[in-house]
Order: sequence, then C-alpha cells, then structure tokens
Amino acid sequence: MDLLTLGGLVVAFASVFLANWLGGGEVVLLLNLPSAIIVIVGSLGAALAQSTLFEAFSALRMLAWSLFPPIFDLEGNRRTIIHLAHKARRFSILALEGDVQDLNNDFAMRAMQMAVDGADPELLSERLHEEAERIRDQRGAHIGFLESIGGYAPTLGIMGSVLGLIQAMANLDSPEALGHGIAVAFVSTLYGQGFANLVIFPICRKLYRYADRELLNNQMFIDGIHGIAIGKHPQRLDLELSGYE
Repeated sequence: MDLLTLGGLVVAFASVFLANWLGGGEVVLLLNLPSAIIVIVGSLGAALAQSTLFEAFSALRMLAWSLFPPIFDLEGNRRTIIHLAHKARRFSILALEGDVQDLNNDFAMRAMQMAVDGADPELLSERLHEEAERIRDQRGAHIGFLESIGGYAPTLGIMGSVLGLIQAMANLDSPEALGHGIAVAFVSTLYGQGFANLVIFPICRKLYRYADRELLNNQMFIDGIHGIAIGKHPQRLDLELSGYE
C-alpha cells in the first residue's frame, strides 16, 4: 500500500480543519452531508454522462493504483532480459520457450512468445511499440475520466452554495438562522474546491506517472526482446537498455 497517498490526503485535509480552528470557526460547520452529496455524487454523474460505462469502470479500477501501485522494476527486468540474451546466444532463441512464463508480465510474455515462435523481429518491434502506445493512450483516457470529475466538482460546489443560499433566504425573518444558513451554504464551495484540488487532481498526477512508467517498462521489454531476436550481443544490449530508468 502507498502510505504516501494516504498521508498526503490526511495532511491536506488537516490543514483545512486546522486553519478553520485557528480562525475561530466551528469544526461542525465544515461537516455537511448535503454539500458532500451534491459535489461528489453530482460530479461523478456529470462525468458518467460524458463517458462510456466501460471507461468509467476502467477508470475506477485504475484509481486503486493510487493506494496499491503497480510495480515496474526496470532494473530487475533489464537483468532478466540480459540473462535471457545470454541463454539465447549460447543455445538459440528456441531455448527460451520455457522461460516465457517467468517474465511475470503479460505484455512481455506475449512479446517473447511471438519472438520464440519466429515472428519477424522488425515487424514484431513495430507492432508492439504501437500497442504499447495504445495502452498508454487508454490509461490516459481513463485518468481523463477521473480528471473530469475534478473539473466538475468546483462548479457543483457553487451550485450547492446557491441552493444553500436559496434555503437561507427563506429565513429572513430569523437573523440567527439566516446567518447560520449562509455559513453552511458556502461549505459546498469549499467541498468543490477541496475535492478537486486536494483529492482528484493530485491522485491523477500520480496515476499519470505510473502510466508513463508502464510505457517505459513495455518499451524496454520490446527493445530487449527485439535485441534477443536479432542475436544482438548481450553486453551491447545491456548498454542500450541501461538508458531506461
């Protein structure tokens, strides 16, 4: 689990509550369920209206990366590729048939199996690089769905504040209730800005970094397997792959 994500969220929200407390505000005024509903549920609904169901579910599954990030060990994978390159040079690429499953990466296993099966190395490299880019584009689209939630949240927060003010205006004959109602109304704006800028956008930036690293990892596998397929010397291949960091 990525404790840094949880820690960052705790610090961000704690700063808001601390600032409110130091300013003499009541903490209970910041806890408003209707405001949370209109911002969170409303933003999600607006994002769903512009997307497909598949994209929405894929985005929500990808959201789990923020707490349970995928591991792309480029250094370890590079060592694995070089080990396979030595084995292929000593025997032949057909000797790697039993090592395909040891790669523990679906993309790499498929690429290696295609190379072992005798696919043209140049065509293999070209098509796999295109596929790696498509995977990255799909990741970007899924993250874009989450970003759209953050984009709608501030507007929904303002709408919640307007609704709160409408309800507060109904209490013009009670100044005390009117003041409390206005204070609560602006909580929706706070929720909208906080949900977008303290939760959604920071998490999306982290997901983009994971997606970029996945692309880098896949590209390294492609170049490494291509090198094995054309019989490139392991030391030269190791030098070329050392640029992937």
